[in-house]
Amino acid sequence: MRFIDSIFDRTVTGLNKAMDLTWKRNQAISANVANAETPKYRAVEVTFGKELEKAFSQTSGRMAHTDSRHMEIANNQSAGFVDDASGTTKADGNNVDIDLQMGRLAQNSGDYTNAARLIRRQIGLLRTAIRDGGR
Repeated sequence: MRFIDSIFDRTVTGLNKAMDLTWKRNQAISANVANAETPKYRAVEVTFGKELEKAFSQTSGRMAHTDSRHMEIANNQSAGFVDDASGTTKADGNNVDIDLQMGRLAQNSGDYTNAARLIRRQIGLLRTAIRDGGR
């Protein structure tokens, strides 16, 4: 068990994973935008939902951590890329819809910001409890 897991419930761990996944999704969107004019380039997306579900799941494939001297070997890999067939394929074989990608970029940025704000709020609550707990 990580130190942070012993202080907070799974919410902070899940939010942390959500931030990791939005970062990975940002990389995919950036690659799509950068290759919008590259012939035969196929847009990619991140398998976000399944990875986030695993982060919030109690049984996410992690081995039991039964002794504090054991190393944590949880899978910290971010989500994988999958083909994104949402754009129309152009004559050159490229299927990047730049407007769709820019909309996704804006949404993804908001998702990241919201997760960070919620984590800050949890830490603020802990700070308040520590500061006011002795009264």
